[in-house]
Amino acid sequence: MKTASANGAIGGYYGKPIVKPPEWTPLIPTYFWAGGLAGACAALGLVSRVRKKHGLARTMTLAAAAGSALSGFCLIADLKKPSRFANMLRVFKPTSPMSVGVYVFSIFGGSSMAAAASELTGIATPLGRAFETIAGLVGPVMSVYTSVLISDTAMPAWLHGRESLPLLFAATSASTAGAVGLCCAPPDENGAARRLALVGAIAVRFALKRLHHELGKTQAEPYEKGRAGMLAFLAGALNIAGTIAAARGKGLAKAGGALLLAGGLAERFAVYHAGKQSAKDPKYIIAAQT
Repeated sequence: MKTASANGAIGGYYGKPIVKPPEWTPLIPTYFWAGGLAGACAALGLVSRVRKKHGLARTMTLAAAAGSALSGFCLIADLKKPSRFANMLRVFKPTSPMSVGVYVFSIFGGSSMAAAASELTGIATPLGRAFETIAGLVGPVMSVYTSVLISDTAMPAWLHGRESLPLLFAATSASTAGAVGLCCAPPDENGAARRLALVGAIAVRFALKRLHHELGKTQAEPYEKGRAGMLAFLAGALNIAGTIAAARGKGLAKAGGALLLAGGLAERFAVYHAGKQSAKDPKYIIAAQT
């Protein structure tokens, strides 16, 4: 039974949402951000190693492990019981984005941690380089797989943007990985990190335009209103400021990197809240069926 509110808006069944919003904590968008950053860092680290930029490669290898650790902590903490994550590894379902994602995360996390351990201790360097290669090859998948996960849900703002969300996640992962290099890598070796940060930051703007075009005027509203809208505005401002600072030269590199990191985190939270808002308002579910 649909009900109408005083302002004419369509309600759900006896005032309840048609689709149940996700009961996630802020740990989940943080998990999205840290995992995406880690994946792109590993990919840049592998490229840097091949190009003999060992200072940048070391920074990216350690950042990939740190991002993986933070991402894993957020995911398992939100699950409440570590055994729930272990249970997901018991069965592999190629048709399930969740199942595939768990294995991608596990392979990437283990490889990045092993590579970082070897980098820090100097022990078993050839084996460490092998794990670094695995993490670098899996990294691009790691940087976008969470967008596939949320696109496979019933949240209108995610479901109906399923073609563009991977592009947005890839772009923010690239900009934040490059930002890590600007903040932490040796200044004489961070040229590739600067380029990745700038390309990623510019790509974010194009990905957002594509997302809004894919969603259409009505379905894009959750990204423009409420908490999601405020976070999206903040993310855009940080992204623009970070791009300008990063492009200005070495003097503002660290500031630009910090701004891009914050902008990427704000963007992930904006996407997260847009999904929740679209589930709470039945208008977006009904509009998709008319």
